[in-house]
Amino acid sequence: MKKVDARGSGAEKKRSDKGQKNTENKLSVRKESGAKLSLPEKAGKTQSKEIAPAKKSNEVDYSLLGVTDKKRQQIKVKQAKQKEAEENYKKRTGKKRIPLAYIIFAPFVLLAVIVTGYFVYLVNSGYFRETIVASMADGSTANLFVEDALSYLSTDKFFAGTKIDGIDVGGMTKEQAKAAVVAAQPKSPERVAISLSLDGKEYDLDFSNVTFEYNTDDVINEAYSLYRLQGDEDNSKLTEYFNGVQALKVDPKEYQTAYTVKHEGVEETVKELLSKFHLEPENASISTFDTDSRAFTIIPEKKGYNINIPATTEKVKQMLDSRNYVGSVLVEAEIISPEITEASINATFGRISSCTSKTTRNANRNNNIKKACAYMNGYILKPGKEFSFNKVVGQRTAARGFKEATVIAGGQYEQGLGGGICQVSSTLYNAVIKAGLTASERHPHAFPSTYLPLGQDATVDYPHLDFKFKNTTDGEIIVVAWWSKSDRICHVELYGKKLPDGQTIKFESKTTSKGKTPSKVEYVEDPDMKVGDKEVLRTAHNACTVVSYQVWYDKSGKEIKRKKIATSNFRAYTKKVAVGTLLPNGKHAKLNTSTGELSGIPTATPKPTKAKATKAPTKAPANNDG
Repeated sequence: MKKVDARGSGAEKKRSDKGQKNTENKLSVRKESGAKLSLPEKAGKTQSKEIAPAKKSNEVDYSLLGVTDKKRQQIKVKQAKQKEAEENYKKRTGKKRIPLAYIIFAPFVLLAVIVTGYFVYLVNSGYFRETIVASMADGSTANLFVEDALSYLSTDKFFAGTKIDGIDVGGMTKEQAKAAVVAAQPKSPERVAISLSLDGKEYDLDFSNVTFEYNTDDVINEAYSLYRLQGDEDNSKLTEYFNGVQALKVDPKEYQTAYTVKHEGVEETVKELLSKFHLEPENASISTFDTDSRAFTIIPEKKGYNINIPATTEKVKQMLDSRNYVGSVLVEAEIISPEITEASINATFGRISSCTSKTTRNANRNNNIKKACAYMNGYILKPGKEFSFNKVVGQRTAARGFKEATVIAGGQYEQGLGGGICQVSSTLYNAVIKAGLTASERHPHAFPSTYLPLGQDATVDYPHLDFKFKNTTDGEIIVVAWWSKSDRICHVELYGKKLPDGQTIKFESKTTSKGKTPSKVEYVEDPDMKVGDKEVLRTAHNACTVVSYQVWYDKSGKEIKRKKIATSNFRAYTKKVAVGTLLPNGKHAKLNTSTGELSGIPTATPKPTKAKATKAPTKAPANNDG
């Protein structure tokens, strides 16, 4: 766009007017001073002669201009001839004669006038002004002067076709538009009922602590800024804005205010709700087991969720911003399914192994076996956890129902509380191996027991020697144990995830070395037993080495895998007999430990006494071996 400095023409005119006035003033001064001027005196004269004023005449006094008389005479002659020629022309034509100069320059003057007039017309018609081609609201196009388009867009009011919350604010100022919009807004949402949808379930959000505010000012400013001039637009952008404003008249622009909420308010509300869900999945598990009916209850599995709280919060905000206060928002989350489900437990859970062993007729021993079975009956071992016989069965005390019975202590038989429970730990050991598990702690007896095959025993001694195994499966292992009085059988069963494809596991042992049974008898003195009485503390045992294996068989009975479990080394033991040395007088006889013969007995023949088969110790030993 061309800019014209208005000072140019005005200043020029001012200077021209001033020049004209100066020129006129100069000429006036000369005219007034014509009669008063005097010629300078001639050189050589000391006095000047005063010249008398000339007579008033129409003729010019050329002497004042320094013209000579001859020249002045020529001018007069010429002027007289011109005057005579003009008078003759006037007599002939009746008109005044036009000077030749007028005739020569008249066409040029006329052409100049015409050109000047046309140029003025072009200027006044806007020929030299910048224009844009605009699309009007009625679909037509028009050439508009740039300054007219600028003037049209330079307004402090909303353009026609602008609506906020359904209110036409065209022609209003920002203050007027805000007043109109605010007057139509409800003070607060009538109902806010937004829920979160997660894995097919709906969870209501609590917005009672969230602050709501309208974003009226933001929307007003956004609507007002549409097609608003910034001052740096070129003609292309100006055309775009003008056409946009025209289009609003046909296709109005809708703006909607909404309640805005404090970001921390919405985020805290969403986080509080979603934090109740487990981030990691939980497998289904067995919570209770009825050892009589073998029925069990299952805690259902729980899915895990990797929840994107920021993305979910943003969805809720967008819903509120759109003035949609009732509805459901899908939670942005990755659902992680657990590996073990209630259905998979029902399909795979069952008895995986069992073992039985025959007990003696000793009442106290059978009592202890029954007590030990009862303490571990129904025990549920979680995946990854370790079973400890001593912790589950506990200390063997009279208060807990245990009685004195024969135990193996220090390689010989003694009486102790809980005697016989090694048969329970050994029977459990067999069931563990047959279930495909491995013992994490196991100790063999001093010499082989008779109630289970060689190398398949597991002795315990509270709190020193323990039997332990770990649940390495992904499901629960349940121990079922009981003693049957009718057949004096100790039963142990393990329930859990059944072996695949009908497989079975057997516990097998092999004696790799065996020595002779010692024939020598070891005699020991018993000062509390009557002289001559005897008690077998230990029978003779040969030395041997036994290797045990865990062997897998398929459903057809074919061996498919064999694993070495343990090597049990049993040392040789001589027969050990206790001999009483207590005399009737309270003194003691002397014992020959090599032959078992007594000396120092009085000559009087003592009354015969009945030999004691067993001896009840005055103090229970610290270890409880079976």
